[in-house]
Amino acid sequence: MPENLSTTLGALVEAQVTDAGGPPSPVLVLEGTGGSGRSTALRKTLEEYQEKTPTALVQPHDNGEPADSAVRGVLTAVMLGLTPGIRGYDVKFPRTVIAQIVLSEDFSGLTAAAALSRLKVVLAAYSEPAAVTKFVVGLVAAGGELAANQAAPPVAAVTSAIAKQVAAGVLAALRKRAWQRQIYWDGLVAWFGHQDKGFRYNAAQILIDLSNRARSDRADLREGVTDLLVAALLADLRHSWESARGTAPNVLVLIDDADLPGPSAFIGSLLRVRAGLAATRAALPDPVNVAVASAGALADVLTADTGWAGGAGPSRPWVRVPAADLGQEEVCLLAQSFDWGGGRRYGLITHHLTHGHPEGTGIVLRALVAAPELADDLDGLLRRRGPGDVPIEHRLLEPFARGLSARKDVDEPQFEALVTLSGARDRREADGLLPLLPHPIGIGSPVFTSPTLWSPPGADGGRLHPLARYVGLRLLAARDDPATGWTAVFRKLRDRAGPDDPAGRLHHERLLSGKEVVAKELAGLLRELRAADWLTLLDEVTATPDPRERDFAAVCGPKQPATPVDHIVVLLGVFPALHDPCLTSAWNRKTLQTLASHSLTHLAGYGDERPPFLMWPRR
Repeated sequence: MPENLSTTLGALVEAQVTDAGGPPSPVLVLEGTGGSGRSTALRKTLEEYQEKTPTALVQPHDNGEPADSAVRGVLTAVMLGLTPGIRGYDVKFPRTVIAQIVLSEDFSGLTAAAALSRLKVVLAAYSEPAAVTKFVVGLVAAGGELAANQAAPPVAAVTSAIAKQVAAGVLAALRKRAWQRQIYWDGLVAWFGHQDKGFRYNAAQILIDLSNRARSDRADLREGVTDLLVAALLADLRHSWESARGTAPNVLVLIDDADLPGPSAFIGSLLRVRAGLAATRAALPDPVNVAVASAGALADVLTADTGWAGGAGPSRPWVRVPAADLGQEEVCLLAQSFDWGGGRRYGLITHHLTHGHPEGTGIVLRALVAAPELADDLDGLLRRRGPGDVPIEHRLLEPFARGLSARKDVDEPQFEALVTLSGARDRREADGLLPLLPHPIGIGSPVFTSPTLWSPPGADGGRLHPLARYVGLRLLAARDDPATGWTAVFRKLRDRAGPDDPAGRLHHERLLSGKEVVAKELAGLLRELRAADWLTLLDEVTATPDPRERDFAAVCGPKQPATPVDHIVVLLGVFPALHDPCLTSAWNRKTLQTLASHSLTHLAGYGDERPPFLMWPRR
């Protein structure tokens, strides 16, 4: 069965995990629209590597927390996920736990001497193993559900067991002798004074400052707190790797939904900490590999933080891994796993519709297996109701809407906005439809700003994924609200088309007023434009199928076309239909191709050159 993004990620991770002891590996940022397989790729990578190296899968939630507090849940989830380790490779987090203990105390309002005295009391209170275990259990209970590789039902039982393992690792690091009960903080507290960067700070004062700055109103001070927490985590992992000796692999941290504030802050901080360590030429290598899933917003944050845009290059701090759609043969192979007999045919039909969009491909293949009699009636299949009494075409748009939501749900305004914007040929035209969109959708909403929904970015501002646009057009055609329906959308687009965009104006006019009106204008241009230019214009005008035109006879146009206008009417029906994935009948496609060839041959006599018209059907 094809893996695609999972295979790509697996190959990159394999190279990084086995390259232990080298320079830091770049953060891998998996970018793709909703339903592109990002989360699936992370889960498959977890399954592949959790027995080979300490591996954590973090699945954060959008609970409205600001980044500097949400990031602590991510840190806890990373600690929880990595703690089980593997045979011969124990991962311990004493510095991380010390920082968390101090953060739980409020030193504000105390004099310097009183604060120092209070810190000593706090650390002394945790000199008993039971106290450390109790604190870690409470810490993990607050953020343990984010560690997807540990938080399987029942969550409480699993996190409690792992929390005790975390505590055991901390206690082992704090004992001078393995057989001793007493624990000693001084050695590990000292790290906060030098931080592996050669600093000579008073470690106790740094810990007091850590607590005070976490409560500050200043964002820069709170960012510094995050950086120190991440530095402590990284130090714990570097020392755990050193203790494993031999050829210990790099650990692996996988983070889903990395556009959320917590993960985004964690990754940005990790890159800053790594840059600082690189400047001081830290003795211990960085043994952490990170792969994250993003809908595209994270790239802007990381570019601003690092000045790096995610491309290739030496010492790159992070790199984009775009989620490509499945190829035709991959979809056919997947279809054969559903139905070995008719699989290839199902695969070709499905790929023509979905263009290989991973989740959409699965939806269509399952629908075809459930109703094989509709393989020649894809229009009927899309209108057929599936699970939850939801039409298949509606379900095909849902992944794109979910990809725009931080909560991974289908936000109704975003969904309806997608339907409306499907009328636009590109991102530039979509701006003109803003007045027709539901509240509170604005120009800054994800449906406009997503770099993976509108792709690739370029002069035209990007285009919607072809599957999203096609099913969106079908739903737009069925919308019964005249204020935001088909006519309103294409009237708005037509009226906004400038004089320098005749193709756009005629494209929208065809979908608004019909073929005959547009045919007359194109006939007038037949002798004015060069043949190649006229045919290119015709291609642009007919690039979008009309889902309302389901009658095959109407698509074919006049039965006995006699004039140039008649033949152009034929082409205005035939060309869009040939773009329509619902046209699955080989006989019907052949009929339309024959009609197109006949009309183009007739029109060749009216242009400045015959060859372009005669060669056009052979493209």
